[in-house]
Amino acid sequence: MSEQGDKMTRHSCGSSPAAPASLPDDDDLLWEILLRLPPKPSSLPRASAVCKRWRCIATDTKFLRCFYAHHRKPPLLGVFHCRNQERIVFTPILDAPDHIPPQRFNFGFHGRVGDNQHRSRGELLGCRHGRLLVIDLVRTEVLVCEPITREQHHVSVPPEFRGYHLNGAVLCAAAEQGHVHGGCYSSPFNVVLVSICRKSNLPFVCVYSSESGIWGNIISAEAPYAINCDGCPSTLVGNSLPLLHY
Repeated sequence: MSEQGDKMTRHSCGSSPAAPASLPDDDDLLWEILLRLPPKPSSLPRASAVCKRWRCIATDTKFLRCFYAHHRKPPLLGVFHCRNQERIVFTPILDAPDHIPPQRFNFGFHGRVGDNQHRSRGELLGCRHGRLLVIDLVRTEVLVCEPITREQHHVSVPPEFRGYHLNGAVLCAAAEQGHVHGGCYSSPFNVVLVSICRKSNLPFVCVYSSESGIWGNIISAEAPYAINCDGCPSTLVGNSLPLLHY
């Protein structure tokens, strides 16, 4: 037999190549691919437009939880601020295709007319965990607004706070394991209000829970110096929420 034939014989008698490693199921593989899309507003809607199979995964509730948990922190879409001390407007900061038109989050707080024909005056107190906190100074109520769903939760201000300058914050109250703040529009929330007693200069605070639908007890404490609550933005640091300044 020729040398070439010997080589062919030896090759054919050698050990067979190892079987290829099994690949994940098609849907599992697609799940992992979509999970790694950037957390921009346009990512999942564009993926959903590819085909029905992609849409089923990209809109699945379990997948969305994993998507938010994987990326941890959602992108900053823009900022809310008061214009001319009367209009609350949204200013987007992302470029197309993730640019959010300002009118998408126009709640129309100024000029809104209610049953009593009184003009509303909305004052922005803060924005956190995907929600906006506004106080209606005419109706003496706070509004928790959800820009994504456009829902507004109206909560009457406790009588003890009426007539005082107020500061406050809205916080997500979700306690389930693995919850990622940012897309909290379907989760329970807490509202914190704080003010200063004019006579005693003592700060007092109260917390509202959306789960119970009631305000908690009013808590007061002594302050070593003269303090103020006007114009002090709330910043959540760990479990602390500063709402007062000297």
